[in-house]
Parts: sequence; structure tokens; C-alpha cells
Amino acid sequence: MAEEDATPKDDDESGGGIKGLIAKITSSKKMMIIAGGGILLFLLIIGGATYYLLSGDEPEEEIVTEEDAEGIDESGEGKKENILSTKKEKFKRVHIFPLKPFFLPIRLKNNEESGHFLLVTANFRMSNAGLPGEIYKKLPLIREKIYSILQREKFKDLTDKTTDTQERIKKAARDRTNELLPVGSGVIKDVFFSEFIIK
Repeated sequence: MAEEDATPKDDDESGGGIKGLIAKITSSKKMMIIAGGGILLFLLIIGGATYYLLSGDEPEEEIVTEEDAEGIDESGEGKKENILSTKKEKFKRVHIFPLKPFFLPIRLKNNEESGHFLLVTANFRMSNAGLPGEIYKKLPLIREKIYSILQREKFKDLTDKTTDTQERIKKAARDRTNELLPVGSGVIKDVFFSEFIIK
């Protein structure tokens, strides 16, 4: 009888096979966590590879300058040579700092009000991307300097010699602003107006 009792135990252990393994995995919390982590890791690797392959950089465009275009043969002969010799020019990023508009009355030559107003919206072209932080620190002083420059302009200059006056204002605004900025932080390269309206 003892032999009979031992035989059924062996049949239960070996007969389970795959079912026994699945039952063991589902019954153990540790095994469930390990299996779930493995599946999650597999999905993350596939997702990362897909993202990497699909998000490649866009190809750089070539710019053919006028000088290079003159040398290109229209017949097609030597076309490969000329295309290979064209220069690749990269666009430089332009750093712009927009200022809020200035609105002020225009004075006549004898400092009387003319009844007209000047609306100017200026923008700075900066030498680097780190300069806006320094400009924000000095913004009230910068606006005050530009306002005083605009306030000195007379009605006749603004209406008769508009281009010369604008250039003079740009140069003065650039110079006064650069005086206020710390040395080594960058400079204002140019000032341009998106609005310069006399009302």
C-alpha cells in the first residue's frame, strides 16, 4: 500500500507540465511582477527604437548663390561637378527682442505741441540668445533713454526727412542701450522699427 500512495504523487507533479508552470506564475505575486516588468521593458525598447527612427533630423537645404549658378552648365554636361562644388550656407539664427510701443506727442521747433503723435514700435537685433535677461534687468532705463531720444525729434524732421531721422534714432537707441548693458554679455547689433507712424 505504501507503494500505491507514492505513485499518484509522481503522476501529479509530472502531469502538470505547462499548466503547472502557468499556475505557478499566476499564483505567485513575484513571478507576476517579473513577467509584467519584462513585457513593459520590451514595449519600451520597441517604442524608443521607433521614435528614434522616425524622428531623424530633416536634411539641410543647399543654397546656391548667384556666383555658383553662373557656372552651372545648362546642357547637363559638367552639372554634377558644379553641383558638388556649390557652397553649403547655413542660416544663422537671428535673436530679436521686441519692445512695447512708444506713443508720444510731437513737438514743433519752438517746443510747442503740434497736435500730432508718434507711434513707434522698436525691436532689437541681439548678438546672442543670452542677452534678453540683461535687457529685462535694464528695461525701464532703456525705455526711458529711447523715449527721450524720440521726444527730442521735431515735427519737421519727422515729416520731411523721415529716412534720415529714422536712421539717426536707430543709431542713438542702439548706442544708448549698449552703454547700459554689462560688458561681455553681448550687444545690440541693430534696431529696426516694425511701426513708425505719425498720427
